[in-house]
Amino acid sequence: MKKKVWIVEDDPDIGEVISLLLTDEGYEVSLFPNAATFKESLPNADPDMMVMDVMLPDGNGIELCHGVKTDNKLSHIPVLMMSANKGLSDLNGYYRADDFIAKPFDIDEMVRKVKRLMV
Repeated sequence: MKKKVWIVEDDPDIGEVISLLLTDEGYEVSLFPNAATFKESLPNADPDMMVMDVMLPDGNGIELCHGVKTDNKLSHIPVLMMSANKGLSDLNGYYRADDFIAKPFDIDEMVRKVKRLMV
């Protein structure tokens, strides 16, 4: 059975790149263009991992991550945060992401981080 990755990314080009990249690696990918569609899917959430952008048109990936990591049903799911703001990696204590990747990201680094968090 394929491992499932949920991606929350508002930039369609970046979302497509990550989606294609992870699909090629054998993952089943669900792409969410904003916080609202992501939140709508949470009651039935069953991903093995989540990749979240920080800046979203209708919300904030840091808050989404914090919500996932403080929910008893979801807190076990690894979250990889990504942002063009490299300084956000310092906020990790608050939002409890399992890892952080800066944009623009190296494709090989993205794959390595996803594989490492998928164990």
